[in-house]
Amino acid sequence: MNLHNIMSHRKVGLLVSIVVLAGLIVPMALAAPEPQEATTLRIGYLGPTDSDTANGAHLAMDQISSAGGITAPDGTNYRFELVTLATEPTAETFDVALNELLSEDLVAILGPDTNSLFTADTLDALVATGLPVLTPATGDTLTTNDAADVLFRTRAPERVYSYALATYLTEDLELSSIAVVQSDVESTEALLSFESILQGVGLSVADRIQVADSAALANEVQRLLDANPEAIVMWGPPRDAIRLLDDLRDGGWQGRFAYRHADEAYRAGLLPRALVNGVLGVSSWSYAYTNQTSRIFLREYVVAFGEVPDPLAVAAYDAIWFLRAVINQQGINPDAIREGLLGSTPRTLVQGTLHPVDYGNGDLIRQAMVYELGPYGGATVLARFDDTQRLPLEDAGDEVPVAPTPTPGPPTSTPFPTATLQGTWLRVTANVLNVRSGPGFNYDRIGQVEEGDLLRVMGSIPDYSWMLVDFRGGVGWVKTEYAELTGNLADVPINVAIPPTPTVGATLPPTLPPNPDIVIDTVVLQPSQPIPNQPFTATVTVRNAGGGAAGRFAIAATFQPGEVYTSTHVEGLAAGQSVQAQLSGTLTGTGVFQVGVVADLNQEVPELNENNNVYNLTYRADYALFAQQSGLQLSSGSEWDLYGGTPDVLWDGFNLAMRNGAKVGILSGVTYENVTYDSVSPAVVTNTTGLTTEQVNPGVIVGIITAEGQRAAMRIDNRQGETIWVSYRVYNGP
Repeated sequence: MNLHNIMSHRKVGLLVSIVVLAGLIVPMALAAPEPQEATTLRIGYLGPTDSDTANGAHLAMDQISSAGGITAPDGTNYRFELVTLATEPTAETFDVALNELLSEDLVAILGPDTNSLFTADTLDALVATGLPVLTPATGDTLTTNDAADVLFRTRAPERVYSYALATYLTEDLELSSIAVVQSDVESTEALLSFESILQGVGLSVADRIQVADSAALANEVQRLLDANPEAIVMWGPPRDAIRLLDDLRDGGWQGRFAYRHADEAYRAGLLPRALVNGVLGVSSWSYAYTNQTSRIFLREYVVAFGEVPDPLAVAAYDAIWFLRAVINQQGINPDAIREGLLGSTPRTLVQGTLHPVDYGNGDLIRQAMVYELGPYGGATVLARFDDTQRLPLEDAGDEVPVAPTPTPGPPTSTPFPTATLQGTWLRVTANVLNVRSGPGFNYDRIGQVEEGDLLRVMGSIPDYSWMLVDFRGGVGWVKTEYAELTGNLADVPINVAIPPTPTVGATLPPTLPPNPDIVIDTVVLQPSQPIPNQPFTATVTVRNAGGGAAGRFAIAATFQPGEVYTSTHVEGLAAGQSVQAQLSGTLTGTGVFQVGVVADLNQEVPELNENNNVYNLTYRADYALFAQQSGLQLSSGSEWDLYGGTPDVLWDGFNLAMRNGAKVGILSGVTYENVTYDSVSPAVVTNTTGLTTEQVNPGVIVGIITAEGQRAAMRIDNRQGETIWVSYRVYNGP
């Protein structure tokens, strides 16, 4: 598999039964007129074609086209087309990527997906396009800092998730002893929001632990065990959360553990089954949400892509449908589209009701769901919120009619006779597929099936990743991604009896020639935050999930910044065997990036499945810190030193004055979480006077060069009268 092409690969074969969302498509009784030739409206996505966001957008566009497309007020018929990039852009490549998309005559932009790509420069570039930008980024100040009304957020801001989780813990579980843990600087906003919610109900945190990196986290376990809180809420990288929970359980702690991205950690294979039961999480959407619209979307997505959608896919799907409704009403002029997005009629889609007219700042939706993971990783939605308003747990919504299935194209080499099959079925798409005694690769292989075989579905685990099928007069489990599904997933029993964890034993001999299948289970960075100009190592755990031995193959990745290409070889891997390989390099700059680590790079191994060799990893490259502080309270007349011994700033109750040659500059279009050393550019941080009272507002992010010359980032957390609260960090840069 070529590294250049890996990020542009997209799973194909959309088998779509059109979802008619309430209020957006006419019911079947009001059939659409004979469609005219449609004109293409291009939407540019600042990401690769094989991403979850692109998948969600593609599904919506295919459904819209099959339902008659888009009809503007002048009667012109349009169809959407998604324009994507080969790879995820970085801050350094953003301008090039944006210009590449703009060459396609766009009507709107989708993305960026992450807060880290919203810098002052990238925001200016997006504003200059004049196009509406629909992004799932969750930074609290993202849309409030957008004076040009260009940005439209398709998921709730981060503070909403903090509110939902804090409210559930205090109201539903009636807990009063809650500790908070943070192991990354990006989550400071979320932690502070969570603490403010507790303060609003008269509670303070039982303990607050903030560490600069995962290595320091292990030293705080005993402190938490001694405090013995009823609940611990964690922000930070998944591996930090898992390591902390494992240590706490080993120490005998039995309280409730909450982690912002719990479901995503489990589905990525990072959260072991021994720890998963009872873990709480919070998200913009969960596949376990049983609303009718949500379940129809889930079924269509799984059938189309062979995997469960994540919140990014759902946000993109909703964004495209909402954009369609706006263009139907406003036309295709970008200014008219932006006006329509700001003031559009509320519409109920998959995440819930989008009602931007009530927010007035570009937020399309502010919904959050608190969920709990079960013993096998399946989620159960416990509570729903719209901003600070609790919603009913089950919201049936409007009736969702289903349009006729589009006329199928030419049959494949092995036709899937859906018209004659009753119930839900799988057709095997892999050359050879193992049938196992339970839903996991660690269960015994009880037999094999081959490409084209039909298997009747008897049940599933909650995320549909493994399905129970009728096999040789009994039952067995198969991995869903290696098969094509037809039928109604809503009819498949969930939480069927799961066999106990298997013991090591003999498996039946294969009935068909075995094939290897190379997959990447985990990628761990050391250090977890690479430091510029210092070596880092990515330890890759790779496994042969197939039934035959694999020969020599390569593992590689290109890390940013600096296009640092690194590779290694595995000399061979027996069936079921795992091995660790190491990729090493040195980065030259800072930022938040995503990389795809690729196994079997050059397709040296004839695999069962050639499309599951990539592990996507998001990481932060930045310098270590001299110092950091959160929620520092400053009263009128406070003079303080960020680091180094010489006072840098004076707060007089109205203005922030710089002292002893220290400099300051406002960092526009960024969040505190995504500021890095390179963000604090000496070209921006030039003001030796300070900030006026009109500039000292909650949410303002500034860069500071201290009296000693160190770079620092600071956020105004709050202001009440002549008192302010700030958070800051000082970088140990070159």
